[in-house]
Amino acid sequence: MALPVSEALKSVNGAAMSSSPPFEAEASRWSRGRLSILNSLRADPFWPTRRPLRVATCAVNGSGRPTPLPPGPKGLPIVGSLIPYYRNPYEFLRLNADRYGDVYRVPLPIHDLIVVSHPDDVAAFMDDTSGRYSMFGTTQWLFRWIGRSVPTLEGEMSRERRKMLLPMFGRRHLARVADVLSEEFVDRIGRWGQWADTSKPVNLQHEIAQVTLPAFLRTMFSTSISDKEIREIDVDVRATMRLGASYLLLSTPPNMLPLPGVHSAPHSLLRLVMQVKKIVRRRRHNPVQNPDLLSILLEARYDDESTLSERDLIAELIVLITGGYETIVAAMSWTLALLLKNPEHLVRLYDEVDALGGGVPGVADLPKLAWAKACFDEGQRLQGAPLNWRFAMDENEIGGYPIPRRSVVATSLYVVHRDRRWWGDDPDRYDPTRFVDPDQIRARPRLAFMPFGSGSHHCVGTGMAYMNAQLLLATIFQRYRLEVPEGWEPRHKFAFSTVIEGGLPVTLTRR
Repeated sequence: MALPVSEALKSVNGAAMSSSPPFEAEASRWSRGRLSILNSLRADPFWPTRRPLRVATCAVNGSGRPTPLPPGPKGLPIVGSLIPYYRNPYEFLRLNADRYGDVYRVPLPIHDLIVVSHPDDVAAFMDDTSGRYSMFGTTQWLFRWIGRSVPTLEGEMSRERRKMLLPMFGRRHLARVADVLSEEFVDRIGRWGQWADTSKPVNLQHEIAQVTLPAFLRTMFSTSISDKEIREIDVDVRATMRLGASYLLLSTPPNMLPLPGVHSAPHSLLRLVMQVKKIVRRRRHNPVQNPDLLSILLEARYDDESTLSERDLIAELIVLITGGYETIVAAMSWTLALLLKNPEHLVRLYDEVDALGGGVPGVADLPKLAWAKACFDEGQRLQGAPLNWRFAMDENEIGGYPIPRRSVVATSLYVVHRDRRWWGDDPDRYDPTRFVDPDQIRARPRLAFMPFGSGSHHCVGTGMAYMNAQLLLATIFQRYRLEVPEGWEPRHKFAFSTVIEGGLPVTLTRR
């Protein structure tokens, strides 16, 4: 089999360099670098318009560009494929996966995006513990100033911090938390009765947020907050999430300017930080008897008996609020929407909920809500997310293609969760039975389904998320029958946690 020109040159020049003077070896390296640039331009002709300084540097110092490049769209000068990506990232990534295979490249300004779809290849960077891949790459220095939380840490620092958080999400503490969640859910879902039997549609996506946020904050801080504060925190959390997500190409950019009557993302972030700071300082002066998430964090110790700095503590709390609340709102909205569009599966859920006997659902009922859990998993599968990313910290290889240092490598849950190889001939169909049969589950690759990530950045709150979902579904369907307008279909809204475009319009009837 004939070697590519670049490989042949490597072989010939490698042999020659051992006996060549230094300047000849340097000239040979420079020639190979130029050749690799020329070869890459066949597949990516607009690279010089997107990264002119990088191209010039590679040409001058002879470093070249690693080839072969993964296949992918050519895009446009300067912007690459940014426009179709922002227009509909979900279907754009799915179309390219169908066209180019399990590893492909999306040309973008600043950094190209290498998208990986086969679960085995995804594991190469999602499960890496060697330091070759990082969640935030070269921006790590920033977190020294704004505070470090679990998602921003790598290696031993990540393991130590996760160890500190484990008591917050262990079975013993979750059992205590379940009572608080159930109490809040019953109270706030009971308020939906004002819309029941009126034929008046209500945006349930918004209302789920008004249920889960106060419940989650109460488990964190052992205090109830006013409806006005809930609305403010809701606005601030969404703006903060969008601010971070836009940097990672997971959302369109938020408003950054202090315009009259318009919330700016920096202002929302500052207000959220100040609110959390106030709660922390109040707690330091007035400890509580019953342990909550905040008290566990305040008492947590590293191996050397040191505690979290206030900066890191506040960063950790903000990440817990944003990650623990908005993600459950989005996933629950999709689960409800898809259940209401598929009443044959909803009937089975009603039967499961009715078998609880009408009491307030609690932690003891979770094993009896297996179908609710399957419905939630199938909702998460079809909700998907545009990207789950890592930064390559060193040169690597995935799927036979070189991965240059500082590349952005990602997988699309929207694509992987709809792959016919793992989900059958009709992967877009909502079917919770996919998560019932253990043999069927084991037959799929481990990372064919990864709503909570994988590896060292696997979500520490997975157990709490499932408990929230099961208790919410049980509480809602104990009390109401829900309907969506005829002909309505849920559409994906581009956001960090993929919500439903336009919300979830529902009419409620008391049972």
